[in-house]
Amino acid sequence: MLNRVKHPGTHALAGILLILGLFIAPTVQAQDESDNAKVKGRIQKLINGQQPKSIEDVVALEEQVTKLVPDLMKATVGIRVGPAQGSGVIVGTEGYVLTAAHVAGRPNRRAFIILEDGTAITGETLGLNNTIDAGVIKITQEDWNPNNWPHAEIGTSESVKLGQWCIAVGHPGGFQPDRNPVVRFGRVIHKYHDVVTTDCTLIGGDSGGPLFDLTGKVIGIHSRIGPELTHNVHVPISAYKNESWDRMLAGERWGDAPRAPFIGVRGSSEEKNCLIAEVIEGSPASLAGIKPNDVIVKFANEKISNFDSLILAVGIRRPGEVVDVVVQRGEEEVSLQLTIAQAGGVNPEEEPKDSEGQEQEENSNDDKDKPDKSDDSRNRLPLQPQLVGEQSGIASEKAVDLSLQSVSWIRSIMMLKPAGLYERNHVTIRQAFDKVIEKSGECTVRITSGKQSLALGTIVSEKGYIITKASQLKGDKVRGDIECVFADGSKRPIEIAAINEQHDIALLKVNGKRKLVAVQIADDVEVPVIGSWVITPGLSSTPLTIGVVSTKPRAIKGGLLGVLLGESEESVFVERVFPGSAADRAKMNRGDVILSVNDKDVENRQMLIDLVRSHLPGETLKFKIKRGEDDIEIDATLGRESDVFGSEALPRGDIGGPLSERRSGFPAVFQHDSVVQPNECGGPLLDINGKMIGMNIARAGRVSSYGLSAKIVAEVITALMAEADGDESADKEE
Repeated sequence: MLNRVKHPGTHALAGILLILGLFIAPTVQAQDESDNAKVKGRIQKLINGQQPKSIEDVVALEEQVTKLVPDLMKATVGIRVGPAQGSGVIVGTEGYVLTAAHVAGRPNRRAFIILEDGTAITGETLGLNNTIDAGVIKITQEDWNPNNWPHAEIGTSESVKLGQWCIAVGHPGGFQPDRNPVVRFGRVIHKYHDVVTTDCTLIGGDSGGPLFDLTGKVIGIHSRIGPELTHNVHVPISAYKNESWDRMLAGERWGDAPRAPFIGVRGSSEEKNCLIAEVIEGSPASLAGIKPNDVIVKFANEKISNFDSLILAVGIRRPGEVVDVVVQRGEEEVSLQLTIAQAGGVNPEEEPKDSEGQEQEENSNDDKDKPDKSDDSRNRLPLQPQLVGEQSGIASEKAVDLSLQSVSWIRSIMMLKPAGLYERNHVTIRQAFDKVIEKSGECTVRITSGKQSLALGTIVSEKGYIITKASQLKGDKVRGDIECVFADGSKRPIEIAAINEQHDIALLKVNGKRKLVAVQIADDVEVPVIGSWVITPGLSSTPLTIGVVSTKPRAIKGGLLGVLLGESEESVFVERVFPGSAADRAKMNRGDVILSVNDKDVENRQMLIDLVRSHLPGETLKFKIKRGEDDIEIDATLGRESDVFGSEALPRGDIGGPLSERRSGFPAVFQHDSVVQPNECGGPLLDINGKMIGMNIARAGRVSSYGLSAKIVAEVITALMAEADGDESADKEE
């Protein structure tokens, strides 16, 4: 049966201690004050970036973040300039909104600023620094009253330290009325004079949103991302101060957008070391003295094991940055210095100026609201660097500077890369949560088929019942009998007892007489608090991954094609195409017969609907269509319901690793920023008390994993166990 318990929570405990303090002798009260001083001192150290060393530190971090988050979300806004959707943050009481330059586009454009509750107010873009990607918008709403509007305080760039904790807020994919500003929690990974890099995961639409420190002050503005989940780049807040601020308020526009980092070497992923096959003449590598047949062993103090690790090391550097490089040349080890350049052969010091005619065209009042590509954060984020060769052509995908082809392969390995010292998921951070795992017991198992790991599972009954993600038990991943692997390494065969398709939960029954210890489900946490910790246990004593709750629960309806479907005995066909929809953009026509989706034959209307709705907005599907006598193929990028009113489809979110096949069509999920693999779904999500407050149900995108609340999970378990027990009784009677 289910172990359902109420946990007291830290606030109740604090209240009891406070009451006791009122009635205890003054000497003890003095001791309490001393203890409080120690706690405050410890929190300050954590705010400054010190790693949590105990469960008490973990609790202190959670209390600090959850205290700040409500006000930080209110100050974070959605921004729409022409067709572009981005984010921003209101600072001060004079109506200024900080954002990214590529969101604002250019000065003197009309902007719409969307508050947390969906209220849209008007604004106008001011000046921007393209080199650093910093822009400002001024609220122009007539009834602007600074006392009635939320705003954040500006911090300092000088105070930012490596490993410092930070909170990223924004609107990934653009503002969504059914979703609060999305919260992510992480640490500062790199710091340069013109950028701050964190492991707070971002994606298109986040551009221009704020990065806060743990005092609630803005220390950066989201700019762009790289291929790694830990490569999220922010404009330092210093870019908005002093002379730059005056120029922005005056409506000036200067600088050029930075391009991808470029060093100019080629190599092969097949080599066991980082052997350089070619050095482009005149490139930074050539100028630094790197030669063909050199083996790079260190780059910017990072050990380089093969060419792919060099790709990742270069990808997080900045044009203009000077790095130390160590190469093995025959029997000799040679130390060199290399200055990173920009793809396309543009040196960081050179800033090509716009022609006079172009500048006049961009500043023309007639074009004030005309959309251009520089306006669209979704065209610029995520940034996929490309290497431009000597003849201005795109070089091989094996070049260091990451063409699109190499990015797709790197996505498959980046999730396996161990976390760096300053990252939130580093083992020394996760070890502070060991007490949480200890409290929860060995409630997590792994579900396998042959050598294939399918999912994690959660033990929910001493009778041998386990729940997991149902869709992971289907398809070509299942290559034989399904087994359950316990924390001690032992295995037991299991059978599927019942399935809830709506929530994608399977109830499994372990064969054998092994006694199981069920997870304790918290029944006093209906909705997890935004900003609170969620811990994903694996089979070891240290958590698999940690994160924070990012959103309130909401329905995930899946992508929209935008057609009205008809059905005959022989086919499914398009009766109507809605203007502005994905189907309209893909040039589908009335009368088109849809034969297949992503090479899966369409058997009926409902199957087609299910196939489409199982994918998220922003994904591109391949449709095989019969039009008249011809069979044609059409690629359509899915949107959402609002597409029929003129908005555009969202960016893909799979940059950062594989996604769950079933990640939409859920009645209610909450989003969190833990990085879980698709085969790590199905296990429990724990709070800091070791109680199950949810279940990992899908890896949905770079910035989002989905969890089902404990309330929903408990209800589904009860129904599935009743169904399974009923079937078992019927079998016995027969």
